[in-house]
Amino acid sequence: MNKSLPARALFYAVIVSVFVATISGAMLLSSYHQHMLVGYYQIQERLIDNCKSGVELVLGAKVTVIPKMTLDLFQQEKDSVRLEQKAWGLLDVAAVKSWSGQGMYRDSMVKTFLVGKEAPNYALRLSEGTSPLYVCGTTRVVGAAFLPREGVERGAFNVAKGSPYTGDKLIYGKTELVKPTDMNIYKERFEDLRALQNLKANISLEQDSILQPFNQPTLILESRYFNTVNLVLKGNIIVVASERIEVSANSTLEDVLLVAPKIIIQSGFQGTIQAFAWDSLVVETGVFLDFPSVLSLLPYEERTNFSPEIVLQEGAEMIGTLMVPSFRYNTYISKVTIEPTAKITGQVFVNGVLQHKGIVFGSVFCTEFLLQTPAGVYENYLLDATIDRSLLPKAYLTPSILGVKDYKQVLKYL
Repeated sequence: MNKSLPARALFYAVIVSVFVATISGAMLLSSYHQHMLVGYYQIQERLIDNCKSGVELVLGAKVTVIPKMTLDLFQQEKDSVRLEQKAWGLLDVAAVKSWSGQGMYRDSMVKTFLVGKEAPNYALRLSEGTSPLYVCGTTRVVGAAFLPREGVERGAFNVAKGSPYTGDKLIYGKTELVKPTDMNIYKERFEDLRALQNLKANISLEQDSILQPFNQPTLILESRYFNTVNLVLKGNIIVVASERIEVSANSTLEDVLLVAPKIIIQSGFQGTIQAFAWDSLVVETGVFLDFPSVLSLLPYEERTNFSPEIVLQEGAEMIGTLMVPSFRYNTYISKVTIEPTAKITGQVFVNGVLQHKGIVFGSVFCTEFLLQTPAGVYENYLLDATIDRSLLPKAYLTPSILGVKDYKQVLKYL
C-alpha cells in the first residue's frame, strides 16, 4: 500500500529551498562585494604609488616652474600622472594627479604640496663695505658669520646704555669675509609678485567661509579696504586691496596670499599667511604666524620719498621667512624692525637696514644693522639681540629661491 506524503511536506520543501537559495545568494553577493573591495583597494594602492612617483618626479626636476604635463608611467596607457609646479607667493606649489584604468573604470587621486629647500647654514651675513659690527649687552650671534672686512667689535659703553657686551666670544662660530650677493636672481619672482596688485576679483564675498583646493582655479577677492573679521579663508585664495588690509584676530586664514600697500595683522591673530605690502606691514603684539608664513615688502620700481617698513612688535612670533629685497638705488631704503621679545624662527633677508632687538632662531642677511636709542642712531649695532642658527629645527625648509641645495623637498602637504 503506497503512503502519500502529507501536503505540508511540499511547503517545508519550498521553505528549505528558499532558505538555501537565500544563503547561497548571500554568499555569492558577499564574495562579489569582497572581490570588488579588494579590487578597489588594489587600485587605491596603485594610485598612491603612482602619486609617490609623480611627487619624486617633481622634486627631481631642477626647474622652478613645471607647466602641466602628462606622463604615462609604464607605457601601457593605464597608469598616468599629471604634474604641475608654479609660484605661490614666495613659495612654490606643486600638484600631482594620478589615474588608473579607462572609461567608467577609471579612478584618480590628487596630491598638492608646497616645495622647499634646505635653509642656509650661516647665522649672519652682512653686506661688504659697511662699518664693523658692534655687539653690546646680552647680544649673542651663534653660528657662522660672513662679515665685512672691518670685522666685529665690542660696542661703545655709552651706546650700550651702561650694558657692555657680556659674552666670552664676539661670534660663537667661524667668521669669514663676506662676498657680494647677486640680488638679480630674485628679480623675476618679485616682478611677478608686483603684478598681483593688478588682479581683479573673480568671486564676490557672499559667505564667511571659503575653502579652495590648490588643484582648483585661484579665487581672487578684491576691494579698496579689506578686513578679515569673522572670515574663514583657506587654500588657493588671493586677497588684494588698493589701500589697506586688516587681519582680524577672530579670523581664520591658512595658506592665503595678502597683497596691499599697507597690511596690519592685529593683536591675537593666529594663522598661516603670505603677506606682501609695499608701504608698511605691521605685526602687532601677540600675533603668531605659523609655518610656513611669509612677510615681505615689494620693492618700488621708482624712487620714493619715504622708507617702506616692516615692524614686528614686542611679543609677536612667526615661523617662516621675512624677505625685503631691493633692485635699484633709493635714498630712502627699506627698514625692518624686530622689537624686544619678538621672535622669528626661520630666515630674515633684508636688503636694507634691520633694527634687531628681538630673537631670530635661524639666519639673518641684511645690508646693515641700525640701532635707535634716546641718545641717537647708531650704524651696525646690536644691543640685547639674539641670532642663533643652532636652534633652527633640522627639518625646517625655506622657500626654494632662498635655499642652498639643488634638490627640492616637500615643505608641506596641502
